Amino acid sequence: MNKEIQSPGSGGYRLASEDSPYLLHHATNPVEWWPWCPEAFAVARERDLPIFLSIGYATCHWCHVMERESFERADCAARMNKSFVCIKVDREQRPDVDDIYMQACQIYTQATEGRASGGWPLSAFLEPLSGRPFFVGTYYPPEPAWGRPSFQQLLDSISSAWSTRKDELIEQSKMVADAVTTALAANHEAGKISPSLAARAALQLTQIHDHDHGGFGSAPKFPQPAYFSLLLAAGGKQGSEIVRASLTKMACGGVFDQVAGGFHRYAVDQAWMIPHFEKMLYDNALLAPLYAQVAAEYNDPFLQQISERTLAFVESELSVAHGGFYCALDADVGEKEGVGHVWTPDHVRRVLDQAAITTDEQDRLLSATHMDRPANFRDPHHPHDPPTWVLQMNTTADALDAIVQRGLDVLHQDRKTWPQPLLDDKVLLGWNGFMIEGFAVAGWWLGNDAWKARAEEAARWIFDNMRTPQGWMRCWRGGRVSIPATLEDIAGIANACVSIWRNGKDPIWIKRASELYLIAREDFFDCENGRWSDVRSGDSMLFVRPRSCNDGAIPSGVASIMRLALALIEAGNDAPLHQDVAAAFQALATNLNDQPLSMANMLALFPLAQTIVPEAFITRDGTTHSPSATSVSNEIDGMKVQWRNGFVEVQLEAEAEVLANDASPRGLLVRALAADRVELDVEYPSPSASHDGASYLTGSFQIRVRQRSGGAAGPAKITLSASICRKGVCAAPQTVVLDADFTKAD
Repeated sequence: MNKEIQSPGSGGYRLASEDSPYLLHHATNPVEWWPWCPEAFAVARERDLPIFLSIGYATCHWCHVMERESFERADCAARMNKSFVCIKVDREQRPDVDDIYMQACQIYTQATEGRASGGWPLSAFLEPLSGRPFFVGTYYPPEPAWGRPSFQQLLDSISSAWSTRKDELIEQSKMVADAVTTALAANHEAGKISPSLAARAALQLTQIHDHDHGGFGSAPKFPQPAYFSLLLAAGGKQGSEIVRASLTKMACGGVFDQVAGGFHRYAVDQAWMIPHFEKMLYDNALLAPLYAQVAAEYNDPFLQQISERTLAFVESELSVAHGGFYCALDADVGEKEGVGHVWTPDHVRRVLDQAAITTDEQDRLLSATHMDRPANFRDPHHPHDPPTWVLQMNTTADALDAIVQRGLDVLHQDRKTWPQPLLDDKVLLGWNGFMIEGFAVAGWWLGNDAWKARAEEAARWIFDNMRTPQGWMRCWRGGRVSIPATLEDIAGIANACVSIWRNGKDPIWIKRASELYLIAREDFFDCENGRWSDVRSGDSMLFVRPRSCNDGAIPSGVASIMRLALALIEAGNDAPLHQDVAAAFQALATNLNDQPLSMANMLALFPLAQTIVPEAFITRDGTTHSPSATSVSNEIDGMKVQWRNGFVEVQLEAEAEVLANDASPRGLLVRALAADRVELDVEYPSPSASHDGASYLTGSFQIRVRQRSGGAAGPAKITLSASICRKGVCAAPQTVVLDADFTKAD
């Protein structure tokens, strides 16, 4: 694209050659939009104008609303073109830009309104020399409403202030930028982490979860898979039961598309009834394997069905043929939200009549989906439209009823003939990593070889299409790649490689994961202080290099790269990684101890991390751990373990078993580390049982631990990680730590 400085008055032509559907849609606006580029800043400096930065994404309902109300109006566009240089950013392409200015929005609104808020479209006004924001908000209406000025009033006010009080605005921008820098790039001193932090955070979740409807919080209500992952990893039996109940209630609500499968972004109410109708790849990527895991652990056919229908939706509606996965489906159809998903009983009966569905079967479907009750949806922006129904499921038994499912299949075929929502057909590297891992992990839990194969097929496509001679790229669309990959991207696709390797043990995938870690380390890791950054250095328009450790709708990049590093250590790639992991955990100690639930995906790693980098954690007496006991007995659910005379002795409860000698987190793993960090060798016993081709250990057995040749005798830490299995179905991994005064064994 030619981004050279051109005269005003030419509308959005500069976006016409971009590869973002969001930017392309705005190319027809009368606003003279620029993409995010140095030339736009140069024009602003040359004309001595503030920058208006508008950030959104293709499937954002309120972004569409503000475009129709303001950006498509000639009078509003004229104001914008005269007094500002206008930049349009797709937040999904540029998460670094979005992170910085969304943080600024929350800081600014906290300071000016007494409550931190954010959302999209994001509207920021920047001084042009450094890109620092001096005013930040979100959606602004065409007329004053809800205590907000109209957008045109806002434009006039800021334009006037820039002309008369520019120095004040620049000083204000410095204060906002300093606060953003502190929030996104704070360098806390290295510290230690409380070993009980994950368990305490999980306990907090058990206390604040919604007992009536499942999940957490009130309206609007988001699935928050990070919280579910933490509860499964560190919440014990109660945590797992909360997850199961929450997943069940979500899937019975309208936030799950009962007709086509897959999850909408969130519910506008507390009971999961009415969704915000956009469907994002990442939500479905993160939820499908959770449903599969809990379905397997509880032998729950309803949760299994939801996992299956979610992956079927992704394959049907968000898939590149034999390739990766697109971003999202829009909430709007024909400028109306939800019109592509709502029904009326009369229309349903007509469709079912044509499919020869009997009246009794129709009644059964209407009852099962709450359509025998009053309508539950009315578009607030079109109050004169008749009320309609968002389908919900009355009970899990209804969802499993063949009559109900047959009727829903007929409705699905009918809905395919309706006007369809916009497909955001970008392929994003990190999101595809999540989705590939979703197929691979769900395939493992539910024994579905087709899903495992789909994961590998998509990963091969990614390697063929998004890895270039210049490096990995974040975005692919129609054969064109753009935007250098972020930490989220590299970690996401690398974790996908690990999940594929676990399914088949093909060494190419663990090799690729290791190579990707080294790429990430080179581009994003500061070895001196153990800190990961989200993007490479070098973007001259960013006034701070983002380094966010908090989870959002998706795991933070640092949580994903730490999960990768721990997985690689488990797989045997220990030596070059151990120091990185320990340093990174210690660098994050202040953040973790201060705001643990904002980093739930990181906390979910603790059961494993404490066995691999114990030096990053505080012992019970507040000192660095130094093992000395000769025999320490430990009991966890389903297993008793002790260290005695060169052996780890394991006693399983009746009918319990563990996968034999499996280095994945779902099977048996014994690690031993001497005080001088000389590793020990492990000899596993022979399997004593098998199910579906997998080998298991049962009853009581011993695992011999020998000191590697040349190692000094002395204190050692013996750790065992195992999933307790029953009849071939395994629960989440549990870990035992044994301290021993190890003496060299024969």
